[in-house]
Amino acid sequence: MREERRYKISADYCIILCLCAALVALALVFDTPDQILRGYWRINTSRSVLVTDYIALGGMGAALINAAVSGFLFLFLLIYNRREADGAIIAALWTTIGFSLFGKNIFNMLPILVGVWLYSRFTKTKFSTLFVQAMLSSTIAPLVSEIAFLNEAFSLQNMLVAYGVGMFVGFIFPVVSAAVMRMNHGYCLYNSGIAGGFIATFCVGLLRSLGIEILPERIWDTSHTLMLSAVAYAIALLLIGYGLFRDKPAAAFKKLWLMFKEAKEDNDYLVKYGGACYINMGAMCIMATTAMLFLRIPINGPVLGGIFTVTGFSAYGKNLKNTAPILLGSIMATGLNYLEQTAPSNSLAMLFSTGLAPIAGKFGWHWGMVVGFLHVSIAIFIGQLNGGLNLYNNGFAESFITITIVPLIIFLKESFKKEETEEKIEE
Repeated sequence: MREERRYKISADYCIILCLCAALVALALVFDTPDQILRGYWRINTSRSVLVTDYIALGGMGAALINAAVSGFLFLFLLIYNRREADGAIIAALWTTIGFSLFGKNIFNMLPILVGVWLYSRFTKTKFSTLFVQAMLSSTIAPLVSEIAFLNEAFSLQNMLVAYGVGMFVGFIFPVVSAAVMRMNHGYCLYNSGIAGGFIATFCVGLLRSLGIEILPERIWDTSHTLMLSAVAYAIALLLIGYGLFRDKPAAAFKKLWLMFKEAKEDNDYLVKYGGACYINMGAMCIMATTAMLFLRIPINGPVLGGIFTVTGFSAYGKNLKNTAPILLGSIMATGLNYLEQTAPSNSLAMLFSTGLAPIAGKFGWHWGMVVGFLHVSIAIFIGQLNGGLNLYNNGFAESFITITIVPLIIFLKESFKKEETEEKIEE
C-alpha cells in the first residue's frame, strides 16, 4: 500500500499565522479584554451591510480580533484538510481577513461555509479544492445578518431562516462562480464579487417584493489613520524583507521584472515567483496605502480591508505595472464626479478598481486608465441594486466592464490591426 505523502505546513501559512497573531496583540494594546468582548458582540449582532466599519462599530480591539478569528478559522481548515498554499489561496485569505474589518464575522460566515461543504458532499468533490470559493463566498455574508436581525430584533425563527438561506447561498455559490469566470474570460480578478452581486441582487429583489426594504449603512471611522497606516507600512516592509530573505536580491528583482512582463490572466505569482511575490505584495501595500494618504482618505476598517485585498491579490494577478494605470484612472474619476473624493464610495472604488489589472496587463496602460475611470462611474451606483448585501460590490461593478468594454477593446485592436495589414499589402 502506498504511503501517504507527509504534509508540511508551508511558510506561506506561517506568514498569515503571524499576521493574525500580530492583530491579536495589537487588539490587546488598543483595548481591554472587556471592551473587546463587548465590541465583538456588537460586531456579530450587527446588520453588517455596506458600509459598516467594525472599528467605528465595535472599537479597534474588537475589529482586529474579528479579523484575526476569521484568519485563524480558515488557516485551521486549510491545514486540517492538507491544502497546499498557492496564489489564489493567499489572495482569498488576505481578502477574508481584510473584509472581517467591515462586513464579515463568524456568525454570518458559518452557514455559507457549511453550504459550500454541502455542495462538496453532494457533488463528491474534495472540500479542500473548494477553499477559495468557501472563503470568498462570504461576500454575501451580510445577507445572513440582515435576515437574522431583521428590524434590529433577534428571534430564533429569523436566525433559522437566515442560516437556511446562508447554506443555500453557499451551496449554489461554486456553480455561479464558475459560470461567471467563463463569462468574463479572466479579465476581472474578483469573480466572487460578480457571483455575489448576481445572487445578492436576486435575494434583494425577493425581499423587496415581500415588503422588506434593505437600507445601506454608513458607519465610517475617521480617527485612526495614523495608527492604521503605520500598521499597513509595517506589514509591507516585513513582506518585502521576507521576500528578500526567501530569494537572493538579484534573483528576486529579476523575477519581478519577468512578473511585470506577464500579460496572462489570473497569474499565480506565488507558485511562479516565490520570494519576488512577497516583494510585489509589500510594494503594492505601500502603493495602496500611500495613495490613500496622498488623497487624505482616512485609513479605517474598510480602507485597510481594501489595502489587505490589494496586497493579497498581488500574489495572484496584480503588480505595480498593471495596477498603477488603473488606480490613476480611478483617481481621475473620483476627482470629477459629484461626490467628495474622500467619500466612502469613491475611496473603496479606487482601491478595488485594481481587480481589472488583467486588462491593463493585456491591452496596455492606456486602456488600464480608461477602465479604471469607468469603473468608478459604475461602482458608486451599483450598490443600489443589491442594497449593500454584496461586500465585493466593486467586483460586481467590474462585470459590466468585462462584458461591454473588453469586447470593444478587442474589436478596436483587431480593426486597427486589419487596417495596418491592408496598408502593408497595398505598399
